[in-house]
Amino acid sequence: MSKGIVVAVTLLMLSGCVSNPINRATSDNYAEACDIAEQNGNLKVAEEACYRALVNTDWGNLGNDLKSEKLYNLARIKRQLAKFQEAESLLNQSLEIEENKSTTVNAKIGRRLVELSVNLAALDRWQEGASAIEKVIPIANQYSGQERQFIILVLEKYGEHFKSTGNKEKGQLFLTRSRNL
Repeated sequence: MSKGIVVAVTLLMLSGCVSNPINRATSDNYAEACDIAEQNGNLKVAEEACYRALVNTDWGNLGNDLKSEKLYNLARIKRQLAKFQEAESLLNQSLEIEENKSTTVNAKIGRRLVELSVNLAALDRWQEGASAIEKVIPIANQYSGQERQFIILVLEKYGEHFKSTGNKEKGQLFLTRSRNL
């Protein structure tokens, strides 16, 4: 093989390992379209746009941080569309990426755990969901605004569920934690 061919093949192979700016711009555009569609209540359009943002993240080899974000965003939309199995899978993939970067629960991991707990409740898997939301309680004060209100609402729903199903002690614990935020 000539030296030129070896160099060309090497460059071609390396280009597959390098982040692609076109895919980044495309992914960002789809992510923005997803946000706008979600704000407008058009969840089907949001789902397609979030999916395309994720695909472009993969195609462009844009890294695990961006992939985790796109997985999480698509999972949120899937949950809102009652596609709970799909949402759970996406959330678990995102959580795996985040947990590989941090051994402690941080704000990013917490967001994913809250979303997972809501999704699991919708699947009537309250016990599993309770384990997820309990991990967020120690860092819940880091959140503000709508995120904090969402966590409070989730804790209240878990409290009400456990009280109504005969586990009054666990239910009261969740309700107390929701009031302390």
